[in-house]
Amino acid sequence: MKKLLTIVLLLVGAQALAVEKGDWLLHMRAININPNDDSSAVRVEGAELQGTAVSVDDNYSLDISIGYMISDNWAIELLADLSSKHSVSAHGLAALGVPDGTDVVDTNVLPPTIFLQYQFRPTAQVRPYFGLGANYTHFFNDDLSPAAQQVLAADNLDLDNSFGWAAQFGIDWELSNNWSFNVDIKYIDINTEATFDTALGRAAVDVDINPTVIGIGFGKIF
Repeated sequence: MKKLLTIVLLLVGAQALAVEKGDWLLHMRAININPNDDSSAVRVEGAELQGTAVSVDDNYSLDISIGYMISDNWAIELLADLSSKHSVSAHGLAALGVPDGTDVVDTNVLPPTIFLQYQFRPTAQVRPYFGLGANYTHFFNDDLSPAAQQVLAADNLDLDNSFGWAAQFGIDWELSNNWSFNVDIKYIDINTEATFDTALGRAAVDVDINPTVIGIGFGKIF
């Protein structure tokens, strides 16, 4: 009987923490941004340098998202990554004096994203959700590395901002007092064209960044 009462109390507590229409959802996470990067060959004055490419490193950051339940199952969520800094490395430019894997560009990335999110089990203690949405990525504080400036005489760097789609899957595990433990995985479609001047002429390279973003943190229902 005592075990049954404990189970009932747990179920009642889980129901009390359920999300419903009109609730606000706040999440705060530590995240790893891991690019699934791919690039074109580097072009100089339109001519491809065969065997060349660039890659983007991973990094850690924080993100904050706020969502609003428009029904008992559906929410709109706005994600704000607090920006992360990434280095871009060159490959295949050893003949020009740039060793393979040398950092040539550093940039900060700000990728606000909006999701339409479906809560599969809004009344349960463990609540999985899935979302699809749109992303805008702004590149700022772009810098060419000393190696790029000295060896390639690189200057006047420009990175195009990006529009793309995004998907997410996550789980909220309710704790108490409307707090939850959260695990969240996102895939974000991000691409850019980097252009800069060199001693050989104007150079350009297309880069698909497409990061997988893994986050762990906490959520709060208001």
